[in-house]
Amino acid sequence: MPQNLKNIGPVSWRAFERVGIKDVATLRDMGAAAAYVLVAEAQGGVSLNLLYALAAGLSDRHWRDVGAEEKGRLNREVEDLRESRSHGAG
Repeated sequence: MPQNLKNIGPVSWRAFERVGIKDVATLRDMGAAAAYVLVAEAQGGVSLNLLYALAAGLSDRHWRDVGAEEKGRLNREVEDLRESRSHGAG
């Protein structure tokens, strides 16, 4: 089982493992938005709550501590990553 990370349980870890993210160090290196995009593209139907929980967990905070401004920044980061991935694919 991967290292413990606040807010991230076994179901989320299985989703990360399916896309090749095996541990907390890899999550930290990638960042919350990039990890979220990989999981969302691989399995679809992934809630933004995973993004917020991951961002909070990586900074050792509870997911409820992610405020509106940070959520907006994370959402923009996800959209930027998706746009760059779609343009880079061609």
